[in-house]
Amino acid sequence: MDRKTKFAAIALSIYTVLYFGVALMTSAAFKDIAAIPIAGLPLAIWGGLLIIVTGVIITRLYLKKMSEEDSK
Repeated sequence: MDRKTKFAAIALSIYTVLYFGVALMTSAAFKDIAAIPIAGLPLAIWGGLLIIVTGVIITRLYLKKMSEEDSK
């Protein structure tokens, strides 16, 4: 597996685990956990914001890595 593919697979794995973890937390079975207030907002809201921010960061890292690889 080349470096680009390995980096993309690792980034996708991290995001997938985080995304499905938050999705599971917001399911009916874990509604009490999702409702725990942290700094005035439910944990589910913080989880959703974390997913958005993580997606932006991973995308930025991926694009930076790909531009570095192409310039070599």
